[in-house]
Amino acid sequence: MIIIALLITIVLMGQTLRQKFVQISILIATVIVVYFGSSVIQTAQRYERNNQVVTPATRYINMGLNPNTSGQIDGNDAWLYEQPGRTPKEKNRLYLSSIKRRLLNYSVGSLSEHFLKKATYMYGTGLTIQDFFYWYAGNKNNLEESILDRFGVTLVNGFQFFYILLSVMTFVFLWRHLKNKRSIPPVVLFSVLGVLGVCAFQVGLWEVRDRYSLLAVPFTVFIFSYALAGLDIVGWISRFGSVLKQDVIRYFIISTGLLVFGYLSNYSLTTQLVEKNNVSIHQPYVAYAGQSDVKIKAHDKLKITFDVETTGNTGIFYNSAYSISSDSKSQQVKKYLPLQISLMNTTLHKSIEVDSNGNTKANTMQKGKYVLTLTNPTNQAIYTQGIIDIGKADFSFNSLYRSISGHPELMPVMTVARSSQNTLVSKKQYNAIFTLLFVILCIITYMFRKKDKILPLNKSKI
Repeated sequence: MIIIALLITIVLMGQTLRQKFVQISILIATVIVVYFGSSVIQTAQRYERNNQVVTPATRYINMGLNPNTSGQIDGNDAWLYEQPGRTPKEKNRLYLSSIKRRLLNYSVGSLSEHFLKKATYMYGTGLTIQDFFYWYAGNKNNLEESILDRFGVTLVNGFQFFYILLSVMTFVFLWRHLKNKRSIPPVVLFSVLGVLGVCAFQVGLWEVRDRYSLLAVPFTVFIFSYALAGLDIVGWISRFGSVLKQDVIRYFIISTGLLVFGYLSNYSLTTQLVEKNNVSIHQPYVAYAGQSDVKIKAHDKLKITFDVETTGNTGIFYNSAYSISSDSKSQQVKKYLPLQISLMNTTLHKSIEVDSNGNTKANTMQKGKYVLTLTNPTNQAIYTQGIIDIGKADFSFNSLYRSISGHPELMPVMTVARSSQNTLVSKKQYNAIFTLLFVILCIITYMFRKKDKILPLNKSKI
């Protein structure tokens, strides 16, 4: 969509046909280099195409039309037709049928309402939370809680004022140019088309996530900078200041009262406890687009060693396996049965109980070295998604991942986390937000009270 926006800008704003031809040629050449360059990088990193993993674009279009959500990714939708054995063409056909059924169930009004819900979900907060709360930093044996996990609520609420200001000034700038039929600079036109293109694609076609809105942020900030540069701040303060100067104390008292009301009405956020999981180990989860399940031979044992650096942890191991009537998985005749999972703390020489779902009891994993053993207890081969096969991809440089002993291409799906009770936002963060807002209010009040001394309103003095 951004490339299309750039092409339209070149066609409409280019000076001469020769310049347009040169610019479009450079753009096309860049796209070609990036496209083939990515293939070279994939080959160098030993990635291979696996048709069991290939998923059609219609999968995401179908999720975007889900009437039970705001068009965001949904667990049931995400894996609707991703079962092993289906070809990409079969998946595409099934998703197209689902898309047609959903469209027929919408009226023009309800579809418009759904698109509005998608836009609100994607652009409503101005800061991404959905996919970034569980980003961690640290070394192999000590993952630290992410910044967003600790400060996400504070950042979202603290940023709202600036996000609204950014959006309003952008719209005002564009409205004034269109109303007065002023010429729009080419780079602004490109930014506008880029924002509209990304929004139209995500809201009108694709599934939405809050992080997708980040694509539009650079363009919005750029338009905002133009709006700020063209804003007559001195004149604005002069006009409004003359009105407000006499009553500025009254407005200050009213604004302070609203601020106190907001502070008191939301103070429960600092006292209500919620359960949080502080993750110390997080192996890869089930492949995003599905995968070819890993085969474990009869009575085979797979072992993995890892360290836990904190006490009071709970282990979660993906334990879903099945046998089929033959080695031909296309028959899809499955019998589900669990793997046999054993967990040993070799530092304390203590066995940790793991239930049939693959979970340990709460807070039973203490600090120490561990050996996890996955066993196929049957007389036939079984298949599981509890192990990720990364093939020939080289993950040896990444110390956060632990592979199965003797099988560097196999990584079990596992999470080790320590549960704790904490508030959604700390009192320090909460107080900091309202203190900042009060300071801003005081600065604005002072500026209006002393505007004649602060700003040289007489143009001859500027």
